[in-house]
Amino acid sequence: MNQESLKAFFPAGGRVDENINIMDVQSTSRDDVLVGMAVLPFTDSQQKVVIYQLILSNGESDYRAISASCPHQGADISRDTLKPDGNVYCSLHKRPICIYSKFNQAYAVVKHDGQYIITKTV
Repeated sequence: MNQESLKAFFPAGGRVDENINIMDVQSTSRDDVLVGMAVLPFTDSQQKVVIYQLILSNGESDYRAISASCPHQGADISRDTLKPDGNVYCSLHKRPICIYSKFNQAYAVVKHDGQYIITKTV
């Protein structure tokens, strides 16, 4: 997926007070999706996260991480596809989960020395 397919591109809406390492990152059947484990804000334990990669018009990669559990009923969304409108639609009940919109709860991720890190919000 590239930026031109979205109507608007927004910075990540999820806020974190410190960098968070994403552990045990693994590839999936799709080139633009990875899964890993992280302790997200407002949680006490590691949980599965999904990392989506968007190729920007300048050729650079933008990464976003979200919980792999749908916020509505907890279904695993790691196999659900990021659509051109910037949403992942939960396969259980089709609820849109915004990844690339001004209302998203996705977290900005950087890849550094092979590690994926949710970056501190400035």
